[in-house]
Amino acid sequence: MIGAEEASSTGSFGAAGSLSEARYYHAATLLADGRVLVIGGIGPDGRLTSAEAWDPATSSFSPAGDLADARSDHTASPLPDGRVLVVGGQGLELNLTTAELWDPGTSSFTPGGELAEGRAFHTATNLPDGRVLIVGGQDTGGSSLASGELWDPAVGMFGSTGSMATGRYAHTATLLPDGRVLVTGGDGPGGGPFATAEVWDPVTGTFSAAGSMTTRRLSHTASPLPDGRVLIAGGVGGAEGQDFDSMAPLRTAEIWDGRSGMFESTGSMAADLTEHTASVLPDGRILMVGYQPNADLWDPATAAFSPTGAPTDPRYNHTATTLADGRVLVVGGGGATPDAPLATAEMWGD
Repeated sequence: MIGAEEASSTGSFGAAGSLSEARYYHAATLLADGRVLVIGGIGPDGRLTSAEAWDPATSSFSPAGDLADARSDHTASPLPDGRVLVVGGQGLELNLTTAELWDPGTSSFTPGGELAEGRAFHTATNLPDGRVLIVGGQDTGGSSLASGELWDPAVGMFGSTGSMATGRYAHTATLLPDGRVLVTGGDGPGGGPFATAEVWDPVTGTFSAAGSMTTRRLSHTASPLPDGRVLIAGGVGGAEGQDFDSMAPLRTAEIWDGRSGMFESTGSMAADLTEHTASVLPDGRILMVGYQPNADLWDPATAAFSPTGAPTDPRYNHTATTLADGRVLVVGGGGATPDAPLATAEMWGD
């Protein structure tokens, strides 16, 4: 084991405005001007088309256009030109093939191409050359996908790229310093939660095996570390093929080392975390926020977790966005009452 828990750390939460529409299973993206764009999700009456932008100057939200397709469990990727690419997700009836582009100049959405396969619970990874890699997810019938697709800003369209050995959703995808993308865990028919990992290579456009985690997990987080390693934390674990409802939340964490291609345990959080967020701070620490009495900080200097502050509203399936000044904006999510999403936002800071 690399590290163990340490004493309480500094850090606290404070109010940061309220959404006009409560939501969870939404997406949030930091914009070039410092605002945070919140898109779609599920509200009290179903899936949403609305978007809202949080302004750091006023600590408040304002309308930011409407999607053509209501969606949840989608991805939203900031592009080099300031636009935001919104991909897939669950629609009103089926998982969506559509993508939309949000323009900061007009605060409006326009078509952004069509996926070859409708998908939700997938991942989207910004590549150094401006393309966006879409991996896995669930198709319109709920089956796990092994395929990957690449969105190219030069043509505004998707093209195919390799397929994983294992179809998976509720997994993670992390950009590595050398341009490759590490995919870990997730679920799939008959086999999940998975311990396996795969790496996508931008030169060949193919996936290859990248070791196995010490614990099978899905709905976990994966965060890049300053030295190129990746911290895997929390999620839900269980035996191969185990029903999701009988799986157990995890508080364990592990690190993948690209030099050895292996995973090694690294301490535990103060509470079980699943459907949580992991925010990388400018100093390399990682803030974990989920449905628990306090948040956790992982410190790369000690390879240990320590509690930091207590959110006013415990929440899950929210978003957490790291701002340029190192604070973290936490928005929406599910609350204590089932199927009653939150409208509140909170700011964490040292």
